[in-house]
Amino acid sequence: MQGMTKAKQAKKRRRSAHRTQWAAQFAVASELCKRGYEVAFTMGNHQILDLMVISPNREQFFVDVKGQYKPNPWPVRLRKTRGKLFYVFAFVPDDARNRFFILTQTQVNKGILANEARARASRTAKGLPGEPGDLTVVERRLVQCYEDAWSALPK
Repeated sequence: MQGMTKAKQAKKRRRSAHRTQWAAQFAVASELCKRGYEVAFTMGNHQILDLMVISPNREQFFVDVKGQYKPNPWPVRLRKTRGKLFYVFAFVPDDARNRFFILTQTQVNKGILANEARARASRTAKGLPGEPGDLTVVERRLVQCYEDAWSALPK
């Protein structure tokens, strides 16, 4: 890669979003299976949920997996609350161990709303008009304290 600019090198090394998401989904499914859960993948081009899960005590719930391979915020859309939906934010880097952050839908929605409020306040303070935009994210600082919080899932 001699002679290439750093920007071109970084772009060339960028991992496919599909590769990252599949790596994350399979990694989460593996962790759940090791803990005695039964897991089924949902399929389709625009599925709403990634995993349907049955706990060791036969309780059904759903998991939305959000994968990243670099330490960035996770893009997540605010969703109307539905029962038994959990999020697993999976950090699946090429050169380090996988890390998992498990949150309830309520925790994620609160984080999204807090980020939107901060963005709105920041824009107002800078004298910028309008809303921050459609992209909503969950910041890494929000999820850090939920690393390996598998106990948040139904037993």
